[in-house]
Amino acid sequence: MNRRELLIGAGYGLGMLGLASCSSISKTRSNIHTRYRHYAPLKSTMQRVTHSEVGLRPFRPEGYRLEREPLAHKTLVHNYGHGGGGISLSWGTSTVAAQLASQPRVKDIAILGSGVMGITTALILAQEGFDVTIYADDFPPNTTSNIAAALWLPSSYFDRNIVTPAFLEKDRHIIRGSFSRFLGYVNVPRYGVSWHNYHLLLPQARDSIRQLPGGNDLYPELATSTEDNLFGYPYQSYMKALIIDPMLYLPALLQDAQIAGAKLKQAKFENLDQVLALKERVVVNCTGLGASKLFADTSMYPIQGQLTHLLPQPEINYAYVVPTPEGYLYMFPRKGSIVIGGTAVKRAFSTEPDQKLTARMVQGHAELAKNLMR
Repeated sequence: MNRRELLIGAGYGLGMLGLASCSSISKTRSNIHTRYRHYAPLKSTMQRVTHSEVGLRPFRPEGYRLEREPLAHKTLVHNYGHGGGGISLSWGTSTVAAQLASQPRVKDIAILGSGVMGITTALILAQEGFDVTIYADDFPPNTTSNIAAALWLPSSYFDRNIVTPAFLEKDRHIIRGSFSRFLGYVNVPRYGVSWHNYHLLLPQARDSIRQLPGGNDLYPELATSTEDNLFGYPYQSYMKALIIDPMLYLPALLQDAQIAGAKLKQAKFENLDQVLALKERVVVNCTGLGASKLFADTSMYPIQGQLTHLLPQPEINYAYVVPTPEGYLYMFPRKGSIVIGGTAVKRAFSTEPDQKLTARMVQGHAELAKNLMR
């Protein structure tokens, strides 16, 4: 995979599940005759690649910023810096942001940014009767939120070495609140939210694994095993997990916000003065990485991730994450494609896909699929 600097398991990341960078990968055993023999193998070839894309996760080592700030004649509400957990956390932090924005009791509210945080916050406020305008340079499908694997598993959005206990306590409640809201969208076709079998596969057994984000009860059928595992791996953590298709979910949510009365206005803000010139007295900042420039948040930096899309395989209803010596491989199925990855490169700003990396991803998943072929 990617030989540059990788971030593996920051905060509630893959390391939270026991996955860390591994210097060697144990030899797997073919599991043709195992409990997973009914799984269809992934058809991972370059001929089935439709496209690759690169997104920049807005990582903030101390965790996302969720607070109200008076500034000049405005009330600012910050809701940004969610790293790789944006979609998973969206309902939780946006509910809090909407509550903070409504407390000044003014009618007109501006939302900066049309990613998942901006749209969700706008929807909540519009449904409460506020006059909401979303200001953004681009709208779905041209947002960073669209370039997300979107497994519901809040991950990679803080540095465990510096995060505070107070943040973690607040975060737990936010995670649980977000999960409960997503349940209302499951199997409603227009939103693209559905349950899948999820496998975390490791080359060796782990003595212990931290509790999953928000509490283990949010992950149905959670179990570990050391035999008869997918692809013949020595250790497996299995559960049912929600997978969200951003290409369905974000446009549907944006439409809901517009039906509720939210308005869209294309705008690009180059500095704070332009924000302060808005007519609305309350402004909710959901600009992600843009906050580093607009609001001088120098703690935040991008984590670059590349996804590759393969032609869809409707017969696949499982997902997996597998560590490799150079990072990890993941596969998540959607209605319109199979999404494979993954990389997490700190402080990389390029959004140009690396075609050699695409080829290595495709080959890596093809090698795994051989263990399912009959």
